[in-house]
Amino acid sequence: MLNHSIKRCYGPECEDVVCTGRYWWLFLASSLVTLAVGTGLVFLVRFITRLPCLNRRRHHVAGPDGSGCCAGICPINLLEKNAEAEIHSIEAAKDWATRLLSAQSRFGRILLITYFCISMASYAIYVIDTGKPIERCLPADRGDLLFFIDNIFNFFFLGVFIFRFISWNDKFWFWFSVNTLVDIFTIPPTFVSLIISRTWLGLRCLRIMILMQLPEILQLLRVLRTSNGIKLTSLLTIVAGAWLTSAGIYHLVENSGDPWINFNNSQSLTYGQCIYITVVTMSTVGYGDLTPKTTCGTIFIIFFILGVLAIFASALPEIVEIVGKGNKYSGVYEPVKGKKHIVVCGHITYDSVSNFLKDFLHIDRDVVNVNIVLLDTTDPDLELQALFRRHFTKMRYFQGSVFNPSDLQRVKLNESDACLILCNKYSPRPDTEDSGQIMRVISIKNFNPEMRVIVQLIQDHSKTHLLNIPSWNQAYGDDVICIAALKLGFIAQTCLAPGFSTMMANLFAMRSSSEIHVKVVKDDPTERVVETQSVVKNASSPAETYLESPEGWMSHYLHGCGNEIYTESLSRAFDGMTAPEMVKECFIKLKLLLIAVQQNNEFDETEIIINPGPYITINQGTVGFFLAPDATEAKRAYYYCRACHSEGVEVEKIWKCECKECESLDNNHAKKYTHKDGHKLLAMTRLGDHHEPAPARSPSAELAELKIQGVNLSESSDHDRPAYDFTGLFHWTPARTVEDALITSAQKRRYLVNHIIVCLFGDESSPLIGLRNFVMPLRASNFKYEDLRTIVFLGNIKYIEREWDKIMNFPKVFIYNGSPLSRADMCNVNVHQSAMCVILSANLGDSVEQGLQDKETILSSLNLKSIMAAGAHSRRSKIIAAYAAESPTRLNGGSIKRSLSTQGTPKITVPMITELVNDVNVQFLDDDDEDDPDTELYLTQPFACGTAFAVSVLDSLMSATYFNAHSLTLIRTMITGGTNADLEEILAEGGELPPGVQISRTRLKELLRDRCTVAQLSIGTGVFQQFKEGAAYGSLFLHALESGILCLGIYRNLIIAGKSSSKRYVITNPPQDFDILAGDRIFCLKHFEDLNMNKEIPETALIGSDL
Repeated sequence: MLNHSIKRCYGPECEDVVCTGRYWWLFLASSLVTLAVGTGLVFLVRFITRLPCLNRRRHHVAGPDGSGCCAGICPINLLEKNAEAEIHSIEAAKDWATRLLSAQSRFGRILLITYFCISMASYAIYVIDTGKPIERCLPADRGDLLFFIDNIFNFFFLGVFIFRFISWNDKFWFWFSVNTLVDIFTIPPTFVSLIISRTWLGLRCLRIMILMQLPEILQLLRVLRTSNGIKLTSLLTIVAGAWLTSAGIYHLVENSGDPWINFNNSQSLTYGQCIYITVVTMSTVGYGDLTPKTTCGTIFIIFFILGVLAIFASALPEIVEIVGKGNKYSGVYEPVKGKKHIVVCGHITYDSVSNFLKDFLHIDRDVVNVNIVLLDTTDPDLELQALFRRHFTKMRYFQGSVFNPSDLQRVKLNESDACLILCNKYSPRPDTEDSGQIMRVISIKNFNPEMRVIVQLIQDHSKTHLLNIPSWNQAYGDDVICIAALKLGFIAQTCLAPGFSTMMANLFAMRSSSEIHVKVVKDDPTERVVETQSVVKNASSPAETYLESPEGWMSHYLHGCGNEIYTESLSRAFDGMTAPEMVKECFIKLKLLLIAVQQNNEFDETEIIINPGPYITINQGTVGFFLAPDATEAKRAYYYCRACHSEGVEVEKIWKCECKECESLDNNHAKKYTHKDGHKLLAMTRLGDHHEPAPARSPSAELAELKIQGVNLSESSDHDRPAYDFTGLFHWTPARTVEDALITSAQKRRYLVNHIIVCLFGDESSPLIGLRNFVMPLRASNFKYEDLRTIVFLGNIKYIEREWDKIMNFPKVFIYNGSPLSRADMCNVNVHQSAMCVILSANLGDSVEQGLQDKETILSSLNLKSIMAAGAHSRRSKIIAAYAAESPTRLNGGSIKRSLSTQGTPKITVPMITELVNDVNVQFLDDDDEDDPDTELYLTQPFACGTAFAVSVLDSLMSATYFNAHSLTLIRTMITGGTNADLEEILAEGGELPPGVQISRTRLKELLRDRCTVAQLSIGTGVFQQFKEGAAYGSLFLHALESGILCLGIYRNLIIAGKSSSKRYVITNPPQDFDILAGDRIFCLKHFEDLNMNKEIPETALIGSDL
């Protein structure tokens, strides 16, 4: 090593003293020797502690426990007999050091923060010293303040190092940890400086590595609270630590020069220039203005590019993603003054949100002054982002979790009007999906117990957990939309009144007439929706109209699709009227159809009365449920004034008038339903066919054997003593076992006539669908017992056994173990003589392609059609057709339909309804409809005819429930057959349906007093006997109203291009001048008390056996 002759400066003007000679190797050697000696000592201690084990293994000496020496480090107490006290002292010291350094204690947190601050101060001193020579002597006559402070810091680091050494269990990994290496290369050179009175800049830049502990420090100080913030800080500190440390090493080697050429090639670079070089190198730019001059610097840059560049390249995309994401979907929602907002969470996808928005922001809702705030944990995909841009004035998206109170605070949940929780209706694990939904409700109610929550659930039994939430209260507007219950209720009512499910599904879905017209024209430019009524008037007969207008049926159907259910406060002009008088006046003058009213009873509870009778008087505050094309037309009932809107006023001009009588209407309009009003439902419905008196039976023996009336398969019968459940709402029977309900013998199968077949595809591992929701509407107590149709479940018995305990108390329910895809099994349950065949979707979730999601139901549907085609000319079919011709009124309900083909051959068609998971698959159900996958479900022929159903039609219930919860109650009642708080509680508990021990005739009449039935009455029979083909629908409506019957629509034969068909389609609320046809059936609400209750109800209804 050469000594350079350097001029020494001792004057006060000289800040530093430059020494002759280089002793850098002494500073570096102190660190390397410390590292090597420490490593050797660690291995030596490990060897000594394992030596007794090695000896014992060599001499086969057993350990203290008699098990021999185990692999690994042997306990220290094997070295000395009296080592227990020493071990206890060591463990106590280790525990004390661990508690001292732990951030869980206050002292540990203070020590950690102090260590970080002192490390940063030591690094700041290093940055200042980079402006001085790399190696220099300390002044003899005066001290160096910064050197003195840095020595104090290093003694502090030494103390912390000792505590860390004691607390660590594995000393080897401790010795090579990052913090230990930093201490080894910074602390020993301090002692060398004190001995030789000179200092070396060295590797003191390593102190900046303490930056990697910055996220932990900020968490302790509660500065960082989100995962994104912690991750972003960690990435930035790693990049900054590597960047600044590398700059310090490069500064050292370039300012020192290469030692093998006597440091002659050094260059003077500041620390800032070295940082610039590392940044340029990390970014792979390399301008070339500053380059390494030493060999050591060149070698370092090579390794720097291989190491630090990899860190930079991997961290930068994550940093950009976090920063960009945080700016876009983080932040706090700022409520708009004068506007309410709702929070929507749960299953947030493009399909779920678009379906929700389509109904929530529909133009028919008038002005929707509500903003929508979406909250979800995932990043929105491109389709969802495009949807946000289209509705940016009405909708905001925030990324967060409903389980995080800070995220709920960000979306201002406390200030929101309601919280809507969407579910994944197609989830292959419905129980798991429902559990997540209920946990979201718990989190929201925990944040704000008074928040109104509307939640979607798949399974009906999941409602049990909602009842366990103390703050769940329907009086505050909390409501649950059970997908399975409503879906199966729709399908069940279709078994009794074909097409009614289509009518109800269209009523609560928002569709405007202009929207329907645009969609039809868009699908087929050559097709136009004709104004059918004008054509009918010019035609010689309605039948000729259909021959001239092949698309006339679509025009009629779409006219009904434009109607929805609206609620509106009634004008004071109706005060004092009876309900039928008001229905008549609304129908004639306002062109509105009133189907129910809402009033307060003597207990100040809200009642909903469906098809109110003459005993209901309209008073101030009454709210009506109307069928109307939009909310504007429904407001006619609110603004109607007898003084201003006389007979000559056009219906379009009925609006707010200026007379004194109507000035107070605005004050009364506030009495409309608010979600904090409790309600009690009085009106409940039964959907079924109105059976005319049965004609005399044919004396033929074969016809007697194949009697159309459903036969009970039980050997016992007692038709004089029906039994009901404890509420009186449903027929009841003692519990039966699966074996009792299993159909095995041919003797039992031969009596299956006019029954309902339910095809199931589940197995022992499939999710339950809740068959009780299907059976209950079909076992309502306002059916006569002899009118109950037998239900046969065709499927895997292992699956049905899992749900049997929920349906074992309902009469006339049986099981057949088989497969719906088997022709033999379908024939064994007499599908030819069934009233309805229901094909329920499996939805097993094992199909990736959408077209395969409904493969079982489509194949079963095609299988059934093939069976019908093959058996159309069979002997049994001809017998049934002959019976149908002999007594056509008997088959008015549509159990076995008779039609004449062009050759006059009888054709027997069994009605069926198929459930679909994917709407697009409806194209595979019918051969004579359009196969356009872009056509919406409600525009397809199977849905218009009531032969197809998909769960997607229930999407609009969320927005309908938000705007008026009584609408959901109305729909639920008309679909499920009735509700009762006590019954809901019993069913939620999962117990057996209790019987009504003894229900008197008087009590049963009280229960059924306000229940009405939905009937399909034929033209030319019964109440409509005087009406013939070509009569006006308005005249028929008013005539039926005089008898207490409220007409809803028409179920008409489908005639396309002059060809007759056994299919029918739904026409909802046709105009008054709409012409009726001879084969029409009228949907109507008929009072149950009009039936002859005294004859069909015994004096007491006791518990009975399965009749």
